[in-house]
Amino acid sequence: MPYRNIMLALELNAREKPLLKRAVELAESHQARLHIIHVSPELGSVYTGSLSMDLRQLKTKLRLENGHEIMQMLKQEAFNASSISLPDGDIRQAVQNAVKAQAADLLICGRQQERPFFGHLFSHSSGFLDIDGCDLLVIKLSDKIPTESESKLGS
Repeated sequence: MPYRNIMLALELNAREKPLLKRAVELAESHQARLHIIHVSPELGSVYTGSLSMDLRQLKTKLRLENGHEIMQMLKQEAFNASSISLPDGDIRQAVQNAVKAQAADLLICGRQQERPFFGHLFSHSSGFLDIDGCDLLVIKLSDKIPTESESKLGS
């Protein structure tokens, strides 16, 4: 059974370039739509009253920067995503909502090698296991951050 809608959950760190590459390859091989989600933490819980700043303005700035970063990653892969979602708040709930909204049948996320698999999976992604009608693909990410020259050579 081929996948039709693939959801890729990104944290937007330098180690995730292979994760996007793998998602693009899967989308192309299945002739599927690729939907990308990046969930920002709720800023109200990060900046607790000690800073006098407009959190709405900061959220907007971060959302624009994150969107730009995703677009640059897609440009390097020469691929257009069907949708890009940049919600903030609880990662489990945001990803579950996006999977439902896009009727995703495969969710791809990465895991860092330096973290134990079950510790990472259950602390950050246990809600992903319970999404009805959606398979979960967890891809190991290298613990080595690619240098600028390595990133260009891999393109």
